[in-house]
Amino acid sequence: MVRLNPKITVEHAETVPDDASVRDYDELGRSAKRQFATVVEGGERRIDDAAAFELTDGEFVNYTGYYRVFLA
Repeated sequence: MVRLNPKITVEHAETVPDDASVRDYDELGRSAKRQFATVVEGGERRIDDAAAFELTDGEFVNYTGYYRVFLA
């Protein structure tokens, strides 16, 4: 799927389903790391395609806690 200038939102999660896809922040590439941290701190934003291709809608990233990723 091609995503052009996608929006990302993250939501802090108290629990993570057993069957969820979970990655550690350290597993993300440089661009995704930088932009993920910005979204956690500042809310929804548009991200570049390189970062978007590293993230999957609905996955969880363990950063300063668990965050669910929403891409649109």
